[in-house]
Amino acid sequence: MRILAFLVLGFGIALAGGGVYYVSEYLEQQSVGFVRPDMVRVLAARKPLARGDLLDTDNLKWTGWPSGSVPQGAYTSTAALFGNGGDDQQRYVTRSFEPGELILEGKITKPGGPPPFSFILGPDMRAVSLSIDAVSGVSGFISAGDQVDIQLIHTIDSQLISSVILWDIEVLAIDQRADTQGVSPRLGRTATVAVTTKQAQLLALARQKGRLSLLLRGIDASADADAAPVLADELDDLLRSPEKVKLTIGVRRGGVLEVVPIE
Repeated sequence: MRILAFLVLGFGIALAGGGVYYVSEYLEQQSVGFVRPDMVRVLAARKPLARGDLLDTDNLKWTGWPSGSVPQGAYTSTAALFGNGGDDQQRYVTRSFEPGELILEGKITKPGGPPPFSFILGPDMRAVSLSIDAVSGVSGFISAGDQVDIQLIHTIDSQLISSVILWDIEVLAIDQRADTQGVSPRLGRTATVAVTTKQAQLLALARQKGRLSLLLRGIDASADADAAPVLADELDDLLRSPEKVKLTIGVRRGGVLEVVPIE
């Protein structure tokens, strides 16, 4: 009897503990759909969210909030946050969130907007924009994701010189378009490129010294800096008319060889 009593007692404790666990789990799940009449459901961070993180249902949760004090910019529905849920509605974190902190409009990107350049840039890289036109921008065939060389046309001591000053530079955007999916040429007025701080300083000086243009690199182009500056004199040599070849004939007169030109 005593053993049976202990068995019954142990079973009762286990049953009670299991009941408490499952009830707590049930209540936690149901809390998504149930709040007090004076409260509303608001979307909050389920875990820490860092700058640049993509928002999705896995890192969000519902939390109850007094209906009369919901902060401006908070979200009370997933439709308001994600729209139809397609890729064109993706949103990124621009300021970090702590667990349980409300998701606010001012701390995330616009629906479908790309992550800011500061997320795209590699360590110690800077974004710099250059003015381009149909010629210096290769007739619109350069787009985000391409690699380019940057050429400077300038003068030194009245001598016109063409110099490639930077090699294998990544293009981040043309105008304000950072998409890499476009296949049709599109003329732009500015090209934003990723460079180091030293390269950014060189570009700032180069803009003051002459005219910059972009050279689109092939996908398998060598990354070596292998182009020496070209002087205008070299172009003049190519354009200069070749000298007329003079024909001569040797004539021996009185034992003396005389070279006579042929007219």
